[in-house]
Parts: sequence; C-alpha cells; structure tokens
Amino acid sequence: MSIPSVYINLEDDVSKVVTRLKHNSAKQIVLVCPKRCFLFNDSINLRLLKKQVDIMGKEVFILTMDEKGQLYAKEAGFGLKFLPKSRVSSSFSDVRVHKKEVSQESHEPVKIAENLFSGAVKEIKHAVQKLAPAKIVSKHITPESEKSVLEEAFFLPKINVTDSIFPREHKKIIQQKREKGKTGKILTGMFTLVLIAALTLNFLILPKATVAVFPKSEPVTRDMEINISANMKEIDPVKLSMPATKMAETVNLSEKYQSKGKKQVGNKSAGIIKIYNFTKLPINLKSSTTILTAGSKTYTLINDVSGIKPTLYENAKTKEVDESSLSESVQIAATAGGEDFNLPAGTRLEITNQVFGSKPQFLFAKSDTEITGGTTRYLSTISQEDIDNAKKQLQDKAIQEINDKLKGSGLVLTEKAYAFEITQFTTDNAVGAQTPNFSASLQAKILGLAYNDRDLANLISSRIGQTLSSNKTLKFDKEYPFTAKIKNLDVNNDLATLSVHFEGQAVFNVDLSNITPELVGKSQSEVYEILRSKAEIEKVEITLAPSWQKTFPLFVSKIYLNIETIKE
Repeated sequence: MSIPSVYINLEDDVSKVVTRLKHNSAKQIVLVCPKRCFLFNDSINLRLLKKQVDIMGKEVFILTMDEKGQLYAKEAGFGLKFLPKSRVSSSFSDVRVHKKEVSQESHEPVKIAENLFSGAVKEIKHAVQKLAPAKIVSKHITPESEKSVLEEAFFLPKINVTDSIFPREHKKIIQQKREKGKTGKILTGMFTLVLIAALTLNFLILPKATVAVFPKSEPVTRDMEINISANMKEIDPVKLSMPATKMAETVNLSEKYQSKGKKQVGNKSAGIIKIYNFTKLPINLKSSTTILTAGSKTYTLINDVSGIKPTLYENAKTKEVDESSLSESVQIAATAGGEDFNLPAGTRLEITNQVFGSKPQFLFAKSDTEITGGTTRYLSTISQEDIDNAKKQLQDKAIQEINDKLKGSGLVLTEKAYAFEITQFTTDNAVGAQTPNFSASLQAKILGLAYNDRDLANLISSRIGQTLSSNKTLKFDKEYPFTAKIKNLDVNNDLATLSVHFEGQAVFNVDLSNITPELVGKSQSEVYEILRSKAEIEKVEITLAPSWQKTFPLFVSKIYLNIETIKE
C-alpha cells in the first residue's frame, strides 16, 4: 500500500504544516519539502513539528533534496524518503510547490506595493533577502553586525534592475521610457531607489517585537512569633529574633474640643384638665406625689387638689357622665420643655399617685383645653462623654507623635508595645458647664520597644527563603506584606514577642538570557510554543509592530523580552 504525500510550500511555517497533517486521515504520511523551504531555516522548526506529529499519533517521513533539511529531519527524529535514482535527474520535478491563495490580510503591505507597480515588489523583496540571508537569520547576530547588514541592503541599486528585477513586460516599458529622454531614466531610478528603501525599512528596520513573560507563582503564607530585644544587635533568622530600640518619652499636649452635650432650656407647656373619679369616694391629690402621663410625656399638678368627689352618670346604661359632678378645672404643666409636650383638648391622661397607685379604670383625667406653650431650645454643655473622648484623643495623639518621631529612623511602635502612664489631665470647665467648647491638657510618660519594619521584612524573607527550592524567589506584593502585633511585653527587661502574619508569592525563576536568538524570524505561534514549553512560564503575551507584521524581526536587538508579574 502506497503512503500518501503532502506537498508543502516554501513559506509554510510549522502551524500551517500541522494543520495540513491534521486534515489528512492517514497514519503514515510522506511530507514533500522543496529546497530552502521555511522549515529548514532552523532545526527547532522540525523539533516542534515532530512534537506535534507525535501528539497526533502519526508517522511522518521527510522527502527533500535539501541536504540541510535532511540533517535537521534526522536530528528531530523523522524518517527520510528518497526518490529512485532514475527520477533524480528529472530535477526533482515531482517535489513541486503547489500554488495556493495568499490571504489579503497576511500580505497586505506587499499587495499594496504590487498594485502600485505590478510585480516589481516581489522581485525586489527577493533581491533584498539574497543580499545577506546568512547574517539576517543567524542566531549569533549582534547589534554591531546589524550595521553591515543594513549597509548591504541599502546598496541594492548595484543590482541590474532591468535584467534581474523587473518582469519582461516592465523591461519593455522602461526601455520605451528611456528612449523618450534622460528625464525618464532619472524618474525611474529615483522610484526604484525609493521603493527599495521603503521595502528595506519595512522588512529590516521597522519590525519590533515585545514579549511579556509571566512566570508561574504560588502563594506563600506564614504565621510566626518573633522575639525582639533591646539587648540584641542583629537579626537571627534561625532563632527568629531581632533587635529593638528602647524608648522613654514624656509628652505634653493641649487641645480645644467642642461640647456635644445638650441641655433642654425650652418653655414648658401648660393647660387645664378635669379629673374623673369613679372610686365612689372623695380623693385628695398632692402635686408632689402625683404624675399624669400621655404616652411618653409626663405632667404634674401645679397645686394640690383636695375633695375630688365621685363622678356620676347621667344615664347608667349609656354611661353618659354628669358634667356637674366633675371637680373644678385643675392646672397642670409639663415636666420638661419642648413642643412635643403640647396636647390637643380632650386628650386622656393617666393618673399615678404614690398612695393609690395607678387605676386607669377608676381614676384618670382629660384635658379640658389645649395644653400649649411648649418650645424647644438646647444649650451646649460639657458631658462626661466629652471629657472621656478628649482624654482618649490626647492619648492617641501622644502615641502618634512618638511614631512620627520614630519614622525618621525607620522605627515603628505598634499597639501594646508600650506602657502609657497619664501623670496629669485637666479641663478648663467641669461636666455640665454650659459652653460650646472647652480645652483639655494631658501629660504622660511612655515606655516601650520600637523595631525596624525593614529588619522584620528581611528576617521573614530570609527565614522563608531557606524553605524554598532553588528555582523559586520570594516576592512581596507590597513593601511590608505582613501584620505584626505584640503578644507579650516585658518593659522592665526590654523584651517583647511579635505575632506576625505574612502573605507573599513564590515566583519561579525564568532565564531568558540565551533565548532571544531562537526567536529571530519566527511566527507568533512558534515563539509562543518555544516559550510555553518552559515549565516555569505561566503565560506569554506578544506584541508585534507594525500592526501588519506577522513574524518576529530579523535582528536580535529588535526583540524585547520582559519578565512580568501576574496581578490578581
């Protein structure tokens, strides 16, 4: 059974060949390659192709007359096929390049030039590539050697344009123009120079590639206890200890504060009520022992009331009250000022007496008129809460002042890392004073242990770094990626224990120092495959310029590799 053949074109890259192999259902395939095809530019192309072939589970043989291609194919692990000797003399005619349609998008710059000047662009491009192909695709090209390559490219006018670049149709046109005069020659020469310069700029100078490489990373979280001491001189990652600075300060502060206490000084409402007594006995009520309530509002009798006779019914069945049996009108007043104490006429008020208690079914009152005159007005007074808040704020300010002072030395005084003693606290007014503001003064002594945040970060980094493998590096998401609290404090012995929580990233190390030459002239898919084949790389982002550029530049210096960090 014969093995089917797949013919490739000169410019077909790895991805295009893989696609054609995938579309062929045969398990064994002969890949027929012409001389100087793209696959033979670099041995890595065939290694990448072999990797994809193995994934597809196919057996592929290489048939080519290109000696370098045969060598690369054997190194990559491909089997070779050869033409019978009787057919070799046929100029390898059955290894032909099949014509294919070229997408308008992938060759947009060339097609524009072709439309401007027929088929001249393809020939000029071919001439440019012939000038220095070895230097351009070399893995060892340097910025110093680029100059010579560009100089060679820009001396393209040395080529016999009439005989080797332009098609025969254009030779005739040019010859006709030359016959018209010297002016035509000059214009044609200038156009050719401009076109060659433009192509050289497009294919050699302008292309630039930027590759962002994102290494793999993994979160690192640690909780540890670290001892700090004023008697130490250097950090000790093994013992988890570090030096501290003993500090003793006396602070004097004074601030002015707003009084937030309020005192109601509005007018009290007043009115007239009538008392209903269904106890069947006369009752006496003293103003000092009697409270009248309407909801949450309270009122008192202005005067004592005596001889409140029982209330009678005009009609016992309908319980209509005999108004003549009611006591005379009694004056009451609200217990506090405010508009809320104003009541409409006819409002029922419950009566509570220290002797009788509360018997709403037997003893109550109703407002005979509106209870009015209540107004709302407050005065600012100093409350106990105002005093306590002022004291706390002065204490916090004292600690902040000391921390600000320590920052110049890179030190920090955390919460509970000190002993705070208030030796004096005074205010210019007492609690209850009617004033919109007041002044408070504080004197305090502070004893504590301060430590350096950078020393703590270095200790944590050193300690965790000892546990990481050699291919990883500890990275901080922020300058100080930890929280520290005082667990224990011994001011007398200048000792303290810090409880520390750390959160960071362990990033895999990526060496890109020798990889740039491998990317010269490669397609995006090939570069992506090369870089993603490295186990330590998580993601790759490629940017090519100009926008129509489809392959990597031909110069190493135009390829920029940057290691980035993945941001959550």
